[in-house]
Parts: sequence; C-alpha cells; structure tokens
Amino acid sequence: MRKTVIILLFAALFGCENPKMKNDRPTIKINFYEPIQSLLSKSTAPLSKNCNSDICFFGFDISSASPNKAVLTVESRNQAMVFDDVISAALMTYKSDTLSNSYVTLNGVAPNSEHELAMNYFSELLDKLRKAGWQRYIYPNEARISATESSKFKDVDEVLDTPVATGPWQDPTLGLDKNGWLSMPMFSNWLLYRDNEYLKVTVQRENDAQAPREKGSYLFTLTFRSEADFYKSFVDDEDRENWKALVPAELNRMAQERAQTEARLKKMGIAIDEDYQDPPIKALE
Repeated sequence: MRKTVIILLFAALFGCENPKMKNDRPTIKINFYEPIQSLLSKSTAPLSKNCNSDICFFGFDISSASPNKAVLTVESRNQAMVFDDVISAALMTYKSDTLSNSYVTLNGVAPNSEHELAMNYFSELLDKLRKAGWQRYIYPNEARISATESSKFKDVDEVLDTPVATGPWQDPTLGLDKNGWLSMPMFSNWLLYRDNEYLKVTVQRENDAQAPREKGSYLFTLTFRSEADFYKSFVDDEDRENWKALVPAELNRMAQERAQTEARLKKMGIAIDEDYQDPPIKALE
C-alpha cells in the first residue's frame, strides 16, 4: 500500500508538463452529451491520445507544484461545475464518439498536510457537489441506512458482518470528526448520482510515518461515468453490450437481497431510510 501511494503521489507531483502552459491555465471540458472531438476542440490542455480497436484514452498530467493547474468544467443538462485545481485527467470513449467515463485527480492539499486541512477540503468538495445537484447513491442490494445510524455499527464498511460499498459511512451528510476520519480505510469511496450520470469520489490517504495522527498525504479523485457505463458493471464482462436486457433481472435479485437485509436490521432497531428511492434508469424507460 505504502509503495502504491508513494508512486501515485510522485506521478502527481512530477507529472508531464508542457512549457507552453506556463502562462495560461489549461482547460478541460467534460460532457456526456457532446462528441469527444467537440470537447477536445474546446479544451486547451494537451490531452495525449491512446487508442485500440475499442477504447480511446485522452490523458493529461501536470506537476502539483505548477501554478497553472488545469481548470475543469463538467457540463450537464442542468448545472455546470468548475474545478480549478486539476493535476491529472483521463477522458475515455468506448466504441463510440462520446464519453463513457472520465477520471480526474484534484490537487487537494499539499503532501504531508495536517489531516484537518484534508478534512476541510473534502467537506467543501462534497458541499460543492451537493449544491450542483449530486445525491447519495446506494447499491440496490445494500440496506438504505442513513448517516445517523452509523454509530450503531462496530466496523466501518460492514453491515451484518458483510462488506458494503455504500453504507452509512458513505452518506455525504455524515460529518466525520478526526477520529472518524482516521478510522476510514486508506482508500475510501463515496458514490453519487445526478440525472443519468454517476460519480465516485475517492479519497486516498497515507498517514505520515512520524506523526500518523497529525499529518498525511492525500489524493482526491473524481470518476464520472455515463449511465450505460455504470450499469454495464452490474453484469459479467462478456455481457456488457447486452446490459439493457440483463440488468432488470439483476436489479430484482438485488432488491430482494436489500429487503432481506433491511428486515433483519429493523428487528435489531436500526432505522431504514424509507425516503431513499433508487434513481430511474433512463435507458430502460
């Protein structure tokens, strides 16, 4: 783990940098409803292209020490968002001329910063996303447990001795104190949705070796996915292109699993967030 984090941080700090970007902030556009060539023409960041028969990958990296971090604009049908501290990004297409997913790393805080600085940055990031319309997503096979119930579980990311990916600890309304923050795994994810787009917010932390409870190094990554790309992950790889036909049955199976788990939790006195409803899948309507 330690070597992995160091390698990623090294890449972020000393990534590729074009001398031409010294005076102008490079820009990147993301929009799932616009052809990739149009997005590239609107972006000034040098996005390197790498393609095979199915996938095209357009990548960008810059040193976190550079004053000219990239400015990312995430456009949608409702509200655009702007991030002005991007140090790496990747735009990907799959058998089409439109985006399937995008990965973005934000500068966040300096290496070996006090944990409180990272906590504040993350809180502001979640608030920004909430104001832009992003909401918590819970996998259909996982219980709908709100942040207010998190203290009733002894292990983070486990419900009834089963690992979960979207439990109450991933409720963006949960205000973690320092002890709670440091109890989170070194890799922690929060899953959100807006309309028919999905977003995974990843916080990667390495505590300082000399003062692990005081300082750490961080990476903050945003993974944007189209509706199709997100739900293709619900089926086997070989069936991805037939996802529309297969996902409904999988969702029914997952709903039954959720119902069984929630029934057990209710008997234990755990409140279920009945107000949460799974987002509609527009491609299946």
